[in-house]
Amino acid sequence: MTITVDASKATAVFRPTRPGFHLYSSDLPPDGVQGLGVPTRFLVGGGLAATARPTADKAVRPLLLRELNVTLRVYPDGPVTFTLPVRRSGHSGTATVSYGACSATTCMAPVTDHITRFTY
Repeated sequence: MTITVDASKATAVFRPTRPGFHLYSSDLPPDGVQGLGVPTRFLVGGGLAATARPTADKAVRPLLLRELNVTLRVYPDGPVTFTLPVRRSGHSGTATVSYGACSATTCMAPVTDHITRFTY
């Protein structure tokens, strides 16, 4: 994952490390659907304040898990970029991210509430 900040926005690029892996939608409930899936989250703090909700550069699609009779909302396989309008104050900030990456058969260990500190 890469995070950048400019005068009016923060950007997070989530890149699954293996081909064929997708990320879960940011609109999943906090605990997933029936305990499945980790919603993708991108929040800022410190000297950054969000002025709107983050937007993703990819459209969400349904993923039906027939064996479990569950449909999850996921982004297409590969990287997803989130853009978050921000207001800056000071010279440092934090970004907090959560995400889960899975393929059709395997899930990587989820990342929850990982905080990155940076200066700008």
